[in-house]
Amino acid sequence: MAKNAQFGQIKVMKSKLITIPIKILTDILPLLKNTPHEKRINDLLENTGKYQTQNIGYFPKKAKVERIVDGDTIVLSSGSIVRYVGITAPENNEPFEKESTEENRKLVEGKTVNLEYDNYKADKFGRVLAYVIVSGKNVSIELAREGLAQVVIYQHKKPWIYQEQLLRAQEEAKKKKLGIWNK
Repeated sequence: MAKNAQFGQIKVMKSKLITIPIKILTDILPLLKNTPHEKRINDLLENTGKYQTQNIGYFPKKAKVERIVDGDTIVLSSGSIVRYVGITAPENNEPFEKESTEENRKLVEGKTVNLEYDNYKADKFGRVLAYVIVSGKNVSIELAREGLAQVVIYQHKKPWIYQEQLLRAQEEAKKKKLGIWNK
């Protein structure tokens, strides 16, 4: 759903995370009195600690997935945001963005998953960096194997623990011309 705004179009994306200062939420709350949005804003304000970018000091080994953000990011029931290690999935409006997000949803949404950590446990945005393992499968490797994510290798950094498996999975997808490799 899109509506006109003073400076262009505003698109409502229910599955994406955005950061909104608490001050803005408290300022607009009176304008939303007796609307369906009032309860949602109040809920956000009452639970801000759960949704704020976390000061990461705790790295769970097991957790339940509350929801999917996109093809390579999830939110745990604790409110922690987890970004998958070793891959990047298509972003907004890029080819295979919806398919990648949907496959991620099928693999992990609502499930209890194991989390494994690599050399780097958090990124500059305060997200936990982890391999998510469900039913014995590494989700990063599965998404790469289906051609729904690209392996990311950083020069001048230690190789990923699963780097070889990720690269092999990506090569399989390239050979079969799956997903993003369907060119």
